[in-house]
Amino acid sequence: MTGPRARDLITRARDEALADRPAYTTLLRLLTLGGRVPYPDAVDSLTVKERSVLQQTIGDEELRLLPADPHGPDGSDSRDLLVAYSPQGKLSLLEASEGRPAGVGDVLALLRVSRSVLERAEEEHAAWQVAEDREQARLDRVLRGWEAAGSLPARVRQAADWADHVETVLIYCGRQVFSRSDAGTSTLLRERPLRELAAEPPAAWSPAERLLVMAVHVLFATGRSIRFEEFNGRQLSATALRTWLVSTWHRYAHALGRHIPADLPTRPLLPLAAEVAELARAVDRSDWIRFRRITGTTFGKREVLAMLPQRERSHCPAPDTLAALAERSLGRRHARELPGEELVARMVREAVTGTAAEQVPLLERILATIVESAVQDLDADYAMSSAVRDLRRLGRSGPVRAASPLTLRKPDFFCCVLPHPGRLGGLRDVEIRRILWLVAQRMQYNRWHFVPGNFDRAEVPAERHYFFPPALPDLAESADMWHGGHVAAGVRYSLRAPGAQLWRGSLVAGGNEYRGGYDLRAVRMSGEPFVRADLWLATRYSGLIDAFWRAMAACVPQDPGEPYPVITAFDRHWYENDEWKAFTGRTAAVGSRR
Repeated sequence: MTGPRARDLITRARDEALADRPAYTTLLRLLTLGGRVPYPDAVDSLTVKERSVLQQTIGDEELRLLPADPHGPDGSDSRDLLVAYSPQGKLSLLEASEGRPAGVGDVLALLRVSRSVLERAEEEHAAWQVAEDREQARLDRVLRGWEAAGSLPARVRQAADWADHVETVLIYCGRQVFSRSDAGTSTLLRERPLRELAAEPPAAWSPAERLLVMAVHVLFATGRSIRFEEFNGRQLSATALRTWLVSTWHRYAHALGRHIPADLPTRPLLPLAAEVAELARAVDRSDWIRFRRITGTTFGKREVLAMLPQRERSHCPAPDTLAALAERSLGRRHARELPGEELVARMVREAVTGTAAEQVPLLERILATIVESAVQDLDADYAMSSAVRDLRRLGRSGPVRAASPLTLRKPDFFCCVLPHPGRLGGLRDVEIRRILWLVAQRMQYNRWHFVPGNFDRAEVPAERHYFFPPALPDLAESADMWHGGHVAAGVRYSLRAPGAQLWRGSLVAGGNEYRGGYDLRAVRMSGEPFVRADLWLATRYSGLIDAFWRAMAACVPQDPGEPYPVITAFDRHWYENDEWKAFTGRTAAVGSRR
C-alpha cells in the first residue's frame, strides 16, 4: 500500500555507504535519501564548506569512500573528512578538528580529498563568513537594544511560544540542530529549551541561539510562525535569512508589478519583514496565488507563486453531481446553469429553512456530494473535508471572545472522508473502513487543534496547546516518511486547499473571525504525485465548501433558543456501518488499482 518509510531509506543508504562506486554518487544518495529529497532542498542542509567539497567531488569517478575505524583515531590523514549520518538522514562532512558534535550521527566512512579541494572550500567559507559576521552584527545590535530596553526576556519567551505553535521545526545552524518534529528529535524541548535563554544575557548565548531568536521574530513578522517551516531541513544563517527576505520581496513585487527600490538589499531585517507581510496580503488580492510545496522527508515547506486568475478559482457551472442533487432534492430545474458557489449557498439556505426532519440529512448530503465529486475529479484514493458540527459554538458567548470555542472537544468536530469508487481495489472493505475512520479521527483532532490559533495569545490559556491554522494551499510528496498519522493512513501524496481562502475575507461566526476552519484534502497512496492543475481543482472545491459554511453562518438565528441544524453524521457509527458507501456506489469489490 505504501513504500519505504524514512528510517528504511536511511538504513538502506547507510548500508550502501561503502559500496564500490564513486564517492560522489554515494554522497548524493546519502544527501537525498536515495533521490526522495529534491537536490536543491537537500543541498541546502549543508554548510558552505560541505557544499563546496561535495561539488568539487562530482564527476571524480576514481574517488571512493574509505572505511572508518570506529575504535581508532578520527582519520589517518589531514585530508580525511568524516562522513557522518544522523538518524534523521542529515549528511555531515566533518573535519577531525571538529570532533563529533551532538546530533551529527554515526561516522559511516572517510572521504580523502586533495589539499586543493580543502583550500577551495576554506576560501569559499571565509568569503561567506565575512558577510555572515556583518549580518549577524546587525542582528546582535537589535538584541542589545531589546536588552537595554528591558524587553528581551519577554521577546525570548514570545519566540519560544511561537516556535511551540508551529507544527514542525527542523532547522540547522551550522552543527547545531533546532528541532521539534516527528523525526524523533526535539532539541527545543529536551536539550537547551529556547525559554531558558530568557534568564541569560545575549553575551552568554551561542551565536546560533542569538540567530535563532532573531530569525523567529523576523520570520513571524512576515506571516506568523508557518514561515519558520521555510527553513526546515535547511541551514539557517543571517545571510540566508536576508537572502530569503529579499528574494521573497522580489517575487511578490514581480507579481504586483511593483518597482524594486535600490536600497532593498540593505534595509534592516525587521522593517523588511513587515514589508514582505504587506506585499503578501496584496498578492492574495491579485490574480497570483501563493501555495506551498511540502517535502515530507525534511518537513520543508517552500512557498511558490503562480498565476491563477480569480475567475478561475470557482466552479462555473456547478459540478454535475451537485447540480443533480439540487434537482433531485430541491426540484431545481436549472441548477446546472448556476455557478457552483451560488448553487451551494442556495441549497444551504433552502435546507436550513426546510422541515426539521430533512434539514440535517440534506446538509450532510451536500457536503458528502462535494467530497464525492472531488475525489473522482482529482483521481485520488480518498478525499475529505472537516469542520465543526455546530457552527454556533465558534461564536462569542458574552464578553470573552474565545470562551465558547475553547470549550470544544474532539467529538465536536467531524470529517467526511470518502474513497474513490474505482480505486483501492486491492483492499478489503474492512481495511478501507479502518483507514477512513483513522483519517476522520485525525482530522477531528486537527480541527480542535487549530481553533485557538485564530485568537490572540492572551486569550488562550497557557496549558491549551494548539497550532496556527493552515492558510495556504499545499502539495505534499513523501508525506508518509515520518508522520505517524500519514503512515497509518497510507498518505504518500496529498494536497490541501484550506478555507477561508486568503483571497476572501475570514469566515465570521458569531462575531469571531476564522481561517483554517475547514478545507478540502485529497490523498494518493501510490502512483503519480498531484500537480498544480490538481491543486487548482481542489481550490475550486474548497470554494464550494467555503460557500457552504458562509451560508450556514448567515443562517444562524439571532435568538439562541431558535432551532439550528447540527451535523451529526461522519462519526464512528457512520464509518463502521458503511454509510459512506451510499456516496461511492461501492457495494462490492471494486476494480483494480492503477
